[in-house]
Amino acid sequence: MTCVVLGLCLALSSCNKKIEKVKPEAKSNIKSEMSDDKKISSNNSNNVDENQLKKFEATIYEYFDTITTFTAYCKNEEEFNKYKDLVEQRMAEYHKLFNNYDKFDKVNNFSTINENAGKEKVKVDKKIIDILKEGKKWYKETDGDINIAYGRVLKIWLDLREKSEKDPENIKLPSDKQLEEAGKYRNIDAIEIDEKNQTAYINDKNVQIDIGGIGKGYATELIKKELMEKGLQTGILSVGGDVAIIGKNPTRPSGKFKIAIKDPSLSEDHPYASVVSVNKTSVVTSGDYERYFEIDGKKYHHIIDPDTNYPSTKFKSVSVITDNIAYADALSTALFIKDLEEGKKLVKKFNAEAYWIDKDGNTFKTENWDKYEVKEK
Repeated sequence: MTCVVLGLCLALSSCNKKIEKVKPEAKSNIKSEMSDDKKISSNNSNNVDENQLKKFEATIYEYFDTITTFTAYCKNEEEFNKYKDLVEQRMAEYHKLFNNYDKFDKVNNFSTINENAGKEKVKVDKKIIDILKEGKKWYKETDGDINIAYGRVLKIWLDLREKSEKDPENIKLPSDKQLEEAGKYRNIDAIEIDEKNQTAYINDKNVQIDIGGIGKGYATELIKKELMEKGLQTGILSVGGDVAIIGKNPTRPSGKFKIAIKDPSLSEDHPYASVVSVNKTSVVTSGDYERYFEIDGKKYHHIIDPDTNYPSTKFKSVSVITDNIAYADALSTALFIKDLEEGKKLVKKFNAEAYWIDKDGNTFKTENWDKYEVKEK
């Protein structure tokens, strides 16, 4: 997980349908236990002249099963609210549109496509066509480590994690046979895209789509681009710790923002594994320490290795820096699964930088990571 350091570090965690103001007296973290009132509040935390830009923040505990933090430097609250409302509207839209499992009135989403697998084509929004094309592209780029047709296996692990939250004493691992059977149905070519007629179809009733490896980053990139098109010059959109940075930091001569990468050990004495100073880019971290459950003292996280059908065990955390947050999201997931040397080749191909922490706590980084890293953590 990555945290924005704006004179503070935002500690992010998963949460469902909750929204609350970031209070000035509690800026060191964002609490995950909030009321269920659906509201969005903003906070102006800069004491500067009215003619200067001010920093405003809004935090949304509502969509993509995570926390969204939007920070922007604007002339006044009215200007900020224009951008904030856009973020909320698009998050609500994409949460419904890119949902793998839930149905929504008058929305054909991935749940709709899955429900009609082997039955009929589904008329869909162009954004679904586009992300399906991206999914097929990433399947090729990662040699199948990212596979949007791998939904049968991913659903087994998702259901188990959700059950662990309700009844942790009575959960058991799926059998190898169960996973192997589900893993048979992952043919990416079963997903048919008709751009002309704007339809999507799964020609095998046993194949299910899950865009979890790319969906959040893709949605964030769409919102980032629209914010820039609407005139936002400086802002940070952090969706579950996936951080997209627009423009430069107006409060620092360097124009850079500090982004902190959490140490997977979660040590109070050493909370961050690395801190980078960046602008006009994206920083994304995939880790094994946020979404997981335990059985007999062993953790099982949400990033599944398609070669084993079990959570990947090579790394505890992988962070990526690159301009396109959709790419950063996909890369961080793929690098979490791949061997280190294979991962380095993939990172180089996309002109990105990466930072790995393996299961033993050893760290590895690409050659140019040091250009961004700051010594003081």
